[in-house]
Amino acid sequence: MTTGRILIVDDSDNIRNVLQMNFEWLGYEVASANDGEEALKLIEDDPPDLIILDVMMPRRNGYQVCRTLKADAALKDIPVIFLTAKDQKEDRFWGKDCGADEYLTKPFSAAKLERVIEKLLEARERKGMTGDITARLNALKAEGEECTVTSFRLDRKSLGVFRQKYGEIRYQETMEGLRVTIDAALRDEGQEFILERFGDGGFRTLLKCGTDRSAEVTKRVCRQADLFLRGFYNREDAERGYVISRANSSGVEVHVPLLALEASSGVESTAA
Repeated sequence: MTTGRILIVDDSDNIRNVLQMNFEWLGYEVASANDGEEALKLIEDDPPDLIILDVMMPRRNGYQVCRTLKADAALKDIPVIFLTAKDQKEDRFWGKDCGADEYLTKPFSAAKLERVIEKLLEARERKGMTGDITARLNALKAEGEECTVTSFRLDRKSLGVFRQKYGEIRYQETMEGLRVTIDAALRDEGQEFILERFGDGGFRTLLKCGTDRSAEVTKRVCRQADLFLRGFYNREDAERGYVISRANSSGVEVHVPLLALEASSGVESTAA
């Protein structure tokens, strides 16, 4: 299952369509349901990475759906965002009481919703670190060693447009080449590290150094990676510095930046 798969549950066709077009354009995989019963069937068949859930729906309302999910050990860690017109204090209370991770009201800010989704998915990805990184991190902590877990990520919108224009084969070649480039750049820095790929356009590494040294290393890694990534664009896009796309809802021409690697440090341990 692709990290970044969102399920939108709302009985409004307009809300579902607008959200689906927006998030597909940002590079997410999107499914939708128009009531709580349909949502639970879809979740059982293919659990998503995040759910956007309305409250007032036929058959089963959002509160009932959320309680069902959070009571299921196999599904309870899926982030749930309530997106609803119910904005009273007691509504928010019931939303949190049934286990929702966030509660947003309509009319809503698309930019704020995007930020909340990014935050929740990143938190889930960090929680899902592989055994190799987790075991090594715990060992270094026990030894009192400095270490830093750094995430490398490609912008979802740029990645989605790249895949649409250049195709799945080019995308897979680019991701594998990027992994090799990051690996080689870290070796050139003389670092002891573990590197893993997660989700779409994401990599994570454990460096045996403190945050200052990690920042220097990751800056140089990103610079080398960006030079590599530019080579996967055609000459016109590379020289222009962006890809021309169209916004789904309006058809307006949009200039989407080229792929660039961004780094952010997460967990670190400092020697006593």
